[in-house]
Amino acid sequence: MRYGMLGMVMLCSIAAVSAARAQEPEDPQLAAALAKCPGAETFGRAQRQAKARAEAAHASGLATPSDPALRARLLEMERADQLVRNGDWSQAAVTKMAAVDAAHLPQIRRIVAEHEGLPSAAQVGRDGVAAAWLLVQHADADPAFQEQVLSTLAQHVTRGEIPARSLVLLTDRVLVGNGKPQRYGTQLAAQQGRWVPKPIEDPDRVDVRRAAVGEMPLADYICVAAQLFPAP
Repeated sequence: MRYGMLGMVMLCSIAAVSAARAQEPEDPQLAAALAKCPGAETFGRAQRQAKARAEAAHASGLATPSDPALRARLLEMERADQLVRNGDWSQAAVTKMAAVDAAHLPQIRRIVAEHEGLPSAAQVGRDGVAAAWLLVQHADADPAFQEQVLSTLAQHVTRGEIPARSLVLLTDRVLVGNGKPQRYGTQLAAQQGRWVPKPIEDPDRVDVRRAAVGEMPLADYICVAAQLFPAP
């Protein structure tokens, strides 16, 4: 796959960055984090195997992306997004993160407007769709825009262009941005040196909801987040 301004920026980013890294099974830092969270490691291994099968099936029906220039642009913005999200929560780093997000916002707004949602995998490849989603996930300055994209995201999940996790993360992001309890517990806050989930609706059933969308138990998720990004 990083929130308040330190809190909100840091919080939102942890979930998204963890999701971005989850797309890269060879990431050594993620592998080390999973190894320290046994439940998450077992879950992650099964998820990677399922993801590899899904990608192989999906790739067999895809041609070269029809808009390679847009794909390259999205991947470059994703690279810049991730470059400033490295676990440094100093005020200078958070300010830089916010500046990158602000620079990307009008660009991703324009791309979404032109495509009436995220571009498709046929247009920009699955990695291009994932990059576009990440930019929306970090567009916290415009929660109405995030909510607009959320309303169109299910079709990309159905087509196998992005994982269900992306829908889960943006759902919680929009709920939290609107001052409501989140559904899946993906949005975390730093409290006394540890990560805790922001308010959750019906918290006793959060793991039931997470399991229904293929997510690891909340305790394992928090464990991985703490290993990747120690709370300030």
